[in-house]
Amino acid sequence: MPETVPPASPKKRPTARTWLGVSLALNVFLLGSLIGVGVIASKHLRPKPDRSAPALLHMIEGLSPANQEVARQILTDAALAGESDMDQSRAFRKSAAELMLQPKPDPVAIQAEITKARRAEASAKDKIETAIISLLIQLPPEERAKVAEPLIKTPFRARSKALSDVRKAEEKAKAAAASASR
Repeated sequence: MPETVPPASPKKRPTARTWLGVSLALNVFLLGSLIGVGVIASKHLRPKPDRSAPALLHMIEGLSPANQEVARQILTDAALAGESDMDQSRAFRKSAAELMLQPKPDPVAIQAEITKARRAEASAKDKIETAIISLLIQLPPEERAKVAEPLIKTPFRARSKALSDVRKAEEKAKAAAASASR
């Protein structure tokens, strides 16, 4: 007797319940994606503070315009006065690095160069701090408080950033003068 093949069952059509489950899963995925994009976008599109001005100059933003100009001049002069000390410090540190690379490094000589570098940095820092004190003495008490708070938080980073910004500005001015003379 020939084998009988069972009749093919008709395909079951998706029910409304199946479509509802698929729709719910896709909507949850889509909602999660949109929330994720929103969080990432809010972090990356947040306005960033202007870092083009030297850090020390950010500390004087709350001052009156006349006092801001005086403070700018005092701080710029102090940064420039300390630049030769920082150049000396870099030279001492470079010398210490060269001593370290010798076949038989002399620890006493290396330490002496590092000590000289620290003294030069301290001299530059002293010039900046002296200028800041002279600036604070000249300001009225309410403006003095606006400058003193940021100084307490980050004096070293601010000085370093200010010196870096002054150096960049000088290099940019030299490049502009060189291109203008051509």
